[in-house]
Amino acid sequence: MQYKAIVNVPNGEKGETVDVEFERTAAGIEASVDGRSYSVEASIVKPGVVLLHWASRSIEVSVLPEENSSSATVSIEGQRISVEILDGRRLLQRTARHSDRGGALEIRSPMPGKIVRVLLSAGADVVAGQGIVVMEAMKMQNEMKSSMSGRIRQIEVVEGETVRSGDLIAVVESIPTSES
Repeated sequence: MQYKAIVNVPNGEKGETVDVEFERTAAGIEASVDGRSYSVEASIVKPGVVLLHWASRSIEVSVLPEENSSSATVSIEGQRISVEILDGRRLLQRTARHSDRGGALEIRSPMPGKIVRVLLSAGADVVAGQGIVVMEAMKMQNEMKSSMSGRIRQIEVVEGETVRSGDLIAVVESIPTSES
């Protein structure tokens, strides 16, 4: 199973997005967190509490889900961490974000997939909500849209290209309005 999660550390820093993948095996759980691999044994102590056996250590982990949310508070050895699991829809909403350079909007791939169609090219004007590319992921086609009106500064993909999660798809810049 593959997920993206936002992990918010207790000191209030902005949450870090991590790729999480795990598989249950006869020996326990094989997990990967941002490319780091772990083999752990897990025992359920009671609902919401798991004992992990890893690297000659036993670690108690409690998970308290937040109501009507994909977030939970995870407590590991007394440290409380807020974690939000992103589903496909939330990923699409979060992938379009403004870059630090000039208020441009970077549109990034929310998950691994294949570019099926490029709908607009660099230099084209785009309105908020307009599709820029169509991407196929997990046997579904999703239109990657601009969340703002402007002009496409660059398109970084071509039809048939395979993209990874987080890869840059396009950059949209706002068009300055002139007053007459």
